[in-house]
Amino acid sequence: LLWLVAALAAPAAERLVIISPHYEAIRDEFGRAFSAWHADEHGAPVEVDWRVVGGTSESLRFVLSEFARKPDGIGLDVFFGGGQEPYLELAAKDLTLPHALPPDILAGVPAEVAGIELRAADHAWHGAAISSFGILQNLRVQQLAGLPAVTRWEDLARPELRGWGGAGDPRNSGTMNVMFESFLQFYGWEKGWRLLTQLAGNTRRFDRLSAVTARDATLGESAYALAVDFFAFTQVAAAGRTNMSFLLPEDFAAINPDGIAVLRGAPQAALAGRFVDFVMSDAGQKLWFLPRGHPQGPQRHSIERMPVRPALYARFRDVSNVQFSPFDLPGGFRYDARLGGQRRGVVAALAGALFVDLHPELQRAWRGVIARGLEAGELAELGRVPLTEAEALALASDAWKLPAERNARRTEWQRWGRAKYARLAGGAGRVPWALR
Repeated sequence: LLWLVAALAAPAAERLVIISPHYEAIRDEFGRAFSAWHADEHGAPVEVDWRVVGGTSESLRFVLSEFARKPDGIGLDVFFGGGQEPYLELAAKDLTLPHALPPDILAGVPAEVAGIELRAADHAWHGAAISSFGILQNLRVQQLAGLPAVTRWEDLARPELRGWGGAGDPRNSGTMNVMFESFLQFYGWEKGWRLLTQLAGNTRRFDRLSAVTARDATLGESAYALAVDFFAFTQVAAAGRTNMSFLLPEDFAAINPDGIAVLRGAPQAALAGRFVDFVMSDAGQKLWFLPRGHPQGPQRHSIERMPVRPALYARFRDVSNVQFSPFDLPGGFRYDARLGGQRRGVVAALAGALFVDLHPELQRAWRGVIARGLEAGELAELGRVPLTEAEALALASDAWKLPAERNARRTEWQRWGRAKYARLAGGAGRVPWALR
């Protein structure tokens, strides 16, 4: 009877609905910690209802499609996770509810890192963590197979790495989409696609999720994997630094904030704002950074991510498994998230059509080009795509918005790519010396 009376007297838990591409460990730790924090600060726990529909791209597509049907609100409170691009698009469409952080929390978060903004000027979104993209290497597999270590993105296009690469499908993985877009921005449209095509030819397979790509490298399924830092740090911690390594390549390092925003029409707007405050506070940021079991860190899962509060790197330098601070990285390449967001769908679909859907055909063509000595004309033909950079941007801003046009273009690109790969697989695509 006493138990029943106590249970009836206890404050009821409020319910917060969050859509997120974050994997289970992040959802579990932030849901648990926020509920406990809210009970301490506001007198009642919170039931966090996580909605998971896939990766970043799938989550964004779902939210946009729901708002197209229900413009005043879609029954979701918060969008949490994914790179900067989804938040720029959501804010541009006025689908987020601006939320200003309390001054004491805001004071510890810079406005930018390495020239990349960490929040919207009107507080329509905030960068909740920082991602860097690099190469996860299985040192043990490299040693056994006689493979070289790599230090640059361009190294992943070397022919001796054929069959040993790992990558994800950029149509499903926001991580891979940003990495592919980074190649195009740093190297330029033509060279970027050529290197990506060779890299895709070296790839063993394309995974639906980038977490699988990192895990398979640790299992020895690949020796080199495109990876976001937090998946890589987790694998290095699990397998040991003598077996696995993660590096930011010498040619360029791309960093990108993972965002958080309150959605327009949020049923629990005030509670959603408290969740954003918690995530951005010292207590929330420590969940990213500290190892599992630390009194102030995650309790069941190590997350191994880079926080947006610079002070944490100095305070916990000897405690965290995160090996560097993005605030110490030298300047240089600046990823243009707005450009990436504008042509996101076109770039992902083009890469998907030419690399993922036609992967066996691409592998045969790449073998043929390698066997004939990597002639410059054939390399250029292998990496050619069916539209220019200007055409891609124009398509993204106009006809790509029509489902029938998107489907027609995908079919057209597959047909175009299949014919190109068939020529190169058999040597018919060779360019006469006089024309080189």
